[in-house]
Amino acid sequence: MNMTLDLTVALDGETDIIVRRDFTHPPARVWRALTEPALIRQWLGSDDMTRCEMDLQPGGTFRFEWEAFFFSGPILTVDAPHHMTHVEYFNGDTTSGATIITDLVARGTGTRMTQVMRYANHEARAAAIANGFTDGLDEVYEKLEVLLTAE
Repeated sequence: MNMTLDLTVALDGETDIIVRRDFTHPPARVWRALTEPALIRQWLGSDDMTRCEMDLQPGGTFRFEWEAFFFSGPILTVDAPHHMTHVEYFNGDTTSGATIITDLVARGTGTRMTQVMRYANHEARAAAIANGFTDGLDEVYEKLEVLLTAE
């Protein structure tokens, strides 16, 4: 099966951003890289990442922190290695944030990742886009693919 690794980002309805990316590795390997802090630091982190924690269970929390900002929130559902739902707050602002629904589906020997970023309303989604929350996803997920290949 010839898989394209291109990232697609699309708006859906008034509140959703849908991100899709194929990886050449099976769901269990992609899942590990998405959920284990030591691996997350390698593809999502940068030199200024100061904290990376995830309590991967319903009712658990995560926190990814850099020198200038952080994302944190509760983990709502986990069905390893195929599904996770969590809420993502920027800099601790619990009055806004997105519910992130991540699904990993086997495609041949690889995986299709679909993430739905669901905001409370159109204005919140527009603000997230304006603040660059979808910028650089190509590069980040390419780093993830390289990490998986090197493992």
